[in-house]
Amino acid sequence: MLSASKVVKSITYPIIVLMFTRRLLARSNFAFAFQSTRTSSCNIIRSSSFINHRTHAMASSNTHIWNKQHFSSLKGTTEPQTTNMLDENGNEYDWDKILPFQKNTHNSVKIVVPDEEETSKDDDLYDADTFHNKLEATIATALQLKKTAIWITVPMSRARLIEEASKSGFTFHHAEGHTATLSKWLLDDVESRIPTYATHQVGVGAVVINAKNEILCVREKRNNYRPWKVPGGLAELGEDLDTAVIREVYEETGIECRFNSVLGVRHTHGSQFDRSDLYFVCRLEPIPINEEGDVPLPVPQEGEIEATCWVDFDEYRDMVYAEDPKVGHPMMKHIMKIVEQSDQYDIQKTIVTSVVPGRKPSPVYHAAIKSESS
Repeated sequence: MLSASKVVKSITYPIIVLMFTRRLLARSNFAFAFQSTRTSSCNIIRSSSFINHRTHAMASSNTHIWNKQHFSSLKGTTEPQTTNMLDENGNEYDWDKILPFQKNTHNSVKIVVPDEEETSKDDDLYDADTFHNKLEATIATALQLKKTAIWITVPMSRARLIEEASKSGFTFHHAEGHTATLSKWLLDDVESRIPTYATHQVGVGAVVINAKNEILCVREKRNNYRPWKVPGGLAELGEDLDTAVIREVYEETGIECRFNSVLGVRHTHGSQFDRSDLYFVCRLEPIPINEEGDVPLPVPQEGEIEATCWVDFDEYRDMVYAEDPKVGHPMMKHIMKIVEQSDQYDIQKTIVTSVVPGRKPSPVYHAAIKSESS
């Protein structure tokens, strides 16, 4: 049989513990919240210092999405908190409707809008009717976090969101395929450091001379500024110079070649799409089809090249050296001077490793390096 004192203790202690726990929770401002995600989970979060959003498809990738768990972990760190952040009218933002974003380069953040088919119509974070308000809340968050810029990628299926983004000061940066990328610089007292997209295009041209001292030439179906020109064109995205120039020669003439060196580079402005242009003239050698060193006759590319042939080198040189401004070619005149020198003066290619972790080795084009033995 329990004594009266034991009965009192058995009742009093749980009450004291419960009161202490409630007071501790009130002081710490902790709350239990249930976040509905693709895989629902219950989290303990700090209600005054987090951004609540539903995780979309990107959460399953390796890209880090800033979510409520991230902001609840900011306590005790140097990261700014999002407590008491107000809109332009002095009202606190509804953090349950913030847009998901991720860390980006140069102290910026990035919002990736998924295709409509990837989201539920009943629970769409990117609904056009509410997108502007959510975007404004995200901008305020980025400012509180002392970020420099915000980027948004918008698929074509969500093109109507671009107008909403423009109301918040976003401008086009670039578009590719089915996606447009917009940006907004956040620091009013600092000039924007967002770089212009695709400031340059890279072109390649090939000087190919066979054993008969003939140079490979083409005549395009359009824009023929001279009787003959060397084959070439634009390098593709991610394509090395040597690969690009070999490909262009084969496409325009059907002649297979080996890359030797770079003869020179021309830098011009106001080219296609009002971009600047880097044009690399390279020295190639044709690959013979037999032991005698014979090379095939060139075949013009259908739809692009009107004619192609092996032109006597002296004839081509006389053309580019001509004083007639409608015939001579000042740039190729300099290139021909280099061609007639020893190739030891050409720009060489060396593959070097990168100091950036995970980046592939890349070619470095440089002047000839004097041999250590000489």
